[in-house]
Amino acid sequence: MRAPDGRARPGRVRAAGAAANAGATPAMTHAGTGRPRWDAAARSAFLATLPLFGELSAPAREALAARLRPRRLRRGEYLFHEGAPAAHVQLLAEGRIKIVRETGDGQEVILRLIRPGEIFGGAGGWGGATYPASAVAGDDAVVLRLAADEFVALLGAHPEVALALLRELGGRLREAEARILDLQTERVERRIARALLRLANKTGVKSDRGIELGLPLSRQDLAELAGTTLSTASRTLSEWDQRGLVDAGRERVTILRPHALVAIAEELPGAEPDGE
Repeated sequence: MRAPDGRARPGRVRAAGAAANAGATPAMTHAGTGRPRWDAAARSAFLATLPLFGELSAPAREALAARLRPRRLRRGEYLFHEGAPAAHVQLLAEGRIKIVRETGDGQEVILRLIRPGEIFGGAGGWGGATYPASAVAGDDAVVLRLAADEFVALLGAHPEVALALLRELGGRLREAEARILDLQTERVERRIARALLRLANKTGVKSDRGIELGLPLSRQDLAELAGTTLSTASRTLSEWDQRGLVDAGRERVTILRPHALVAIAEELPGAEPDGE
């Protein structure tokens, strides 16, 4: 693990995937590097693409962009730790962030994978004094940060943003409730299938082969999302790969037969049970 200043500290981190520049356009990049520069104009253009801020007027969006502060993270670097003061609300601009909590025996459990365009770590924006979980970069990433009190002022001044945020948080709550129900009542194979289908719904890209997950996914990441062990997740993916349901490469998964995976997730007739 790393402390908030970026230095290593004892603990277990399993980061996955290669660096990504999702959300960037070629016009926003440093000359010769291909990396977004994330100046005020680029931040404003990025905000305009997001449902949460798309209803803002151009002047309001530009004013918000001017207050956002970019921070670059290396893969495996922590943005904040559970229990730290919730001083900022964050918006992921590029890369991938894992929201994690540590169990009593020192193991990390992934609570959520954050994609570019998603707000996270907003506890300070709705009255929380500290972050309830930690955020670690799964890839090299850029986060746009806004002071929590400025975020509260933004919601007060722009009710349309507050309503859009309520819709987004409502969706996250429904997803969390479904995941808790899965963990409490479902067999491990159904949990793994549902975890893959949720990721496909959020990040999937259709191809002539099937649905490619739009983010790197290690076996450990999948195990933690499904509430199972690394060995069980690896064995199940290998079996599905052999049966032609998925193509499970190194930190990349393509769902080749989505309907077959849905049949497993919902225990529909014709689904072949595996696992526990």
